[in-house]
Amino acid sequence: MSAVRVILIVVIFCLMTARLQATTTTATGFGYEMLLATLQAFESRVQSQLELLQQNLKQNRVELENLKHYTTQQLANKDSGVYFVNLSPATLNASFGVFRDGSNNHGYGANWTVFQRRFDGSVDFNRNWTEYKNGFGDLTGEHWLGLEKLKMLLDRERHELLIVMEDFEGVTAFAHYDNFVLGSESEDYQIKSLGTHAGVVGDSLSSQLMRKFATEDRDSPEKCAKTFQGGFWYTNCYQSNLNGVYLKGGKQTSNKGIHWYFFRGYRYSLKATKMMIRPFSQRRGVV
Repeated sequence: MSAVRVILIVVIFCLMTARLQATTTTATGFGYEMLLATLQAFESRVQSQLELLQQNLKQNRVELENLKHYTTQQLANKDSGVYFVNLSPATLNASFGVFRDGSNNHGYGANWTVFQRRFDGSVDFNRNWTEYKNGFGDLTGEHWLGLEKLKMLLDRERHELLIVMEDFEGVTAFAHYDNFVLGSESEDYQIKSLGTHAGVVGDSLSSQLMRKFATEDRDSPEKCAKTFQGGFWYTNCYQSNLNGVYLKGGKQTSNKGIHWYFFRGYRYSLKATKMMIRPFSQRRGVV
C-alpha cells in the first residue's frame, strides 16, 4: 500500500471518528454498536497497514544499504577501462574521463586512477604548460591526464601514489608513497607531500619534493625541462624523469630518456611507466 493511500485512509478514519463522537450523546442502540464495531475493525486494519508500511520502509533501507555496499565492491573489482568522474554534480560539463587500472598491481590491489602512462613512445611528452595542465594523449594508450584534473582528484581526500616501471628485459619494479599532495596552478603544482616511501626500488622522487612542475615554456631555473625535453618536477635536475624522451633499447650513451635513478640509473631509458593514484581509504586491509 502506498503512503498516499494510507494517509487518505487515516484522514477518512479521523473524520468518521469525529462524526461518531459528535453523536455519542444521542446515538444508542443496535445501529450505534454496529457502527462502533465497524470503526474498531477499520482502525485495526489501518494499524496493520501502517505497521506493514513501516516494515517495508525498513526493509527498503536495508536493501538500499546492501545495494550501495555491493556497488562499491563491484567498482573496486571492476576490470581496467575508461570511466567518467564528476567532481561537481551541479555542473553538467564538469565530468571527465580517466583510465582506471583493475589489476592487482604487485599486491597493492585494484581501483587505481592512472594519470601518466607510457609504453611505446607513440605520444610525444615534450609539451607546453597548457597541455600538461589540461592533459594529452589517449586514455586507453599513452597519456597524461592533466595537472588540473589530478589536483582536483587529490583535493577530495588523502591519496596514495603508485609508480610501476618496466625495463626492456621484462623486469618490473614499483615505488609507493602514502600521501601525495600537489599545490595549485598558482604554485606551479608543486609537490607538497609524498608521505612514506615503500617498494622494491629505492626512492627517486623525494629529492624532488617541494619542487614545482616545469615545462619548456615555464621552466625551472636550471632549464631542466628544455634540456631533458619533457615536463616534470625538476630539481637540479632530477633523480626521476618519467616524462623524458622515449628511447628504445634500454642502455643509452647519454643521460636523456625515461629514468628512475634507483632502477637502472641514468644510462638506461625505461620501456614502460604508470603513475597512479587511489584514495588512501581504499588501501589494503581497509573494509
